[in-house]
Amino acid sequence: MSQRKSQDDTRYRSKGSLADRYEVSERTIDRWREEGKFPPPDLVLPSGSPRWSDDTITAHERALVGKSAA
Repeated sequence: MSQRKSQDDTRYRSKGSLADRYEVSERTIDRWREEGKFPPPDLVLPSGSPRWSDDTITAHERALVGKSAA
């Protein structure tokens, strides 16, 4: 049995969920994206709503920790 995570196991987060996670407004998430401080979404729903995978968010947070340690 494979230990690799299948694409079906990927969880996607909404902008509102991420705003709650970082205790900021959704507009701040948009501003971070515009300033290149936040990764682009992995998925955009037909409604236009962006979604980020847990893997993308984890990688982004790890990169931020690495920058602050330097």
